Amino acid sequence: MSYHERNIVIYVITGIVVMAIYTLNIQGIIEAGLLEGPDAGSTIGWSVIKLIGGSILATNVVTIIVTIINAIITQETDVDTTDERDKQIDLVGMKVAFISFSVMFIGIFLGLMFGLTPAYALVGMIYAMWFSSIIESAVRLYLYRRGF
Repeated sequence: MSYHERNIVIYVITGIVVMAIYTLNIQGIIEAGLLEGPDAGSTIGWSVIKLIGGSILATNVVTIIVTIINAIITQETDVDTTDERDKQIDLVGMKVAFISFSVMFIGIFLGLMFGLTPAYALVGMIYAMWFSSIIESAVRLYLYRRGF
């Protein structure tokens, strides 16, 4: 597995774990009725700040640990450099992520038209961003495996 493929897998795994924790957190917020009151925006804002911080921290820590373990096992010391193929794969992944997020974004606005509350729409957008990043990672991993 190449350096880039390994980082994509790490990103997907940590993203799933962090969003699972966030889901438990937001479920508690919903059950407590905090998305129904006047402070719903503030509650969502704080939960997103925690999500971003936790995601960055978890991804960096896991990436460092896996890189160290990989270097010990394989005795590799140099990191792969980015070439034109990597840039093309990243562009295709970003395009797919943008399209998938746009479709979900429009779906959320359709939900607003049919009675979805703004607080739930914000939560939906958070999940749409996460899901589109997972789709992007899957496309990038597929392209690396296929040999683009």
